[in-house]
Amino acid sequence: MPKHRFTIMSMMKDEGHSLVEWVAYHKHIGFDNIVVYTNDCTDGTDDMLIRLEELGWVQHFRNDVPEGRKPQPNALALGTRNPEVTDSEWILTMDADEFLSIKVGRGWITDLVDNMDPKADGIAITWRFFGSNNVTRWDPGLAIESYTRSAPDKFPKGWGVKTLFKPYRDMKLGIHRPHIKKAKKVPANAKLLLDQLWLNGSGDPMPHEFSLSGWRSTKPTLGYNLVEMNHYAVKSYESYLLRRIRGNVNNKPDKYNAAYFALFDRNELEVTNVQRHVRATKRKIETILADPIMRELQRKAILHHQNRVQQLRETEEYEEWLDELKKAGQVPLDKLDEVLFIQHLPKEWQLKVKELQAQGVPDGDIAKMIAQTQTAKKGQTRRELLELSGKATANQAEGDKPDASRQTDVQNELENPFMNTEAAASLGVPLSKDRTLKMALAAQAVDQADESVADVVGKARTIKQAVSRNRAKSLSSRGVVDSKTDSEASLKRPTHGGEDEN
Repeated sequence: MPKHRFTIMSMMKDEGHSLVEWVAYHKHIGFDNIVVYTNDCTDGTDDMLIRLEELGWVQHFRNDVPEGRKPQPNALALGTRNPEVTDSEWILTMDADEFLSIKVGRGWITDLVDNMDPKADGIAITWRFFGSNNVTRWDPGLAIESYTRSAPDKFPKGWGVKTLFKPYRDMKLGIHRPHIKKAKKVPANAKLLLDQLWLNGSGDPMPHEFSLSGWRSTKPTLGYNLVEMNHYAVKSYESYLLRRIRGNVNNKPDKYNAAYFALFDRNELEVTNVQRHVRATKRKIETILADPIMRELQRKAILHHQNRVQQLRETEEYEEWLDELKKAGQVPLDKLDEVLFIQHLPKEWQLKVKELQAQGVPDGDIAKMIAQTQTAKKGQTRRELLELSGKATANQAEGDKPDASRQTDVQNELENPFMNTEAAASLGVPLSKDRTLKMALAAQAVDQADESVADVVGKARTIKQAVSRNRAKSLSSRGVVDSKTDSEASLKRPTHGGEDEN
């Protein structure tokens, strides 16, 4: 029997001003084990966690990051090897600005599990981004009470997931979802992962292939009926500016810029599910802060951040930065394609963005090129899949006119430098990756008669064909000869060394 029932693993740096609320809330909704790794704290977050561990609220571990590594992946690797994380019935990896919002029963974690299929191995919980509520000033008050306006359901840019799952052998923790070690080299491991039953946030089964590589919801898999993950990514304007100058657990330069704020300062919808837990959360906060040592540590942490806010207000750039954020926050949903945010883009595209900026191309025009590429290439891949399945041919035989958008695609490719890149060829199609197909083929080697595995392999092969045809057409439109050969022959059986593990 596992030592723990419901475990949260998190990574933190300088979260002392909001730490107690986060712990109190998740303890209230039923997590019996909270494990936090910290690195490079300057506000006493690590000392607070040490004291909280002494009081029995959490477990704290240091994340000593070797040179050349990033804090978040390092902590995840440490957690993968830590039985205080893995010896649990259920595990959820999440961040300090995320609050699990359970929408059934009393809103407790047991209510969620009771409403899931008993055979489920995991549930993919889609983010809901919360905005600033047009609050300017920094305030150490409760996030779940202060920020109630969020993105609507139909906000694809915010459809990343976090996963509550049952641990399994050779598991490897990830920030969005768990993986499995040596999935391409050990067929039984790939089969184990593919055989798992994962649900969406409404309790409906996810496609089998999602368990191999997915980390985002899509239109067909989106679900919010049982649970969602409240993501307070921006908070007030001043809170956001503090995050910008503080850095982040991935050491990504310039992550918290105005473009990020424009994308995720979403205030279209009033969402108050977690507010039913405010009173109970406050009671738990009172219990934690009844300890004089803990109370003093929190006072120091809040003072540390108040001093930084004051320093921020005294900088020459303060008014300029504030005005920049307020303008960014006014960008409506239907204009977000004009916002240039490159942190999530492939390296190939990030380099192209810098080239275009050096040529004097406006950021808004670059953003529209990227959005145009994403829309066009996804549509092109869908058409190729229809043709490969024979459906498109049947439609044309019935008298359909030629698809005018094909000529538009060709014209776009001549003018848009993102169109003919490797990244564009497989946009929005996780199954097109060699790694995913290798994992599916490895799983098939265990049981050739398994129809669900055969279905995933068939989908992956078809999608790879579609992507290959897309690439060939793109290059042909520019008169370029494709020097790449189809790699599918090398994917006929699991490999045995010389490549990165999943």
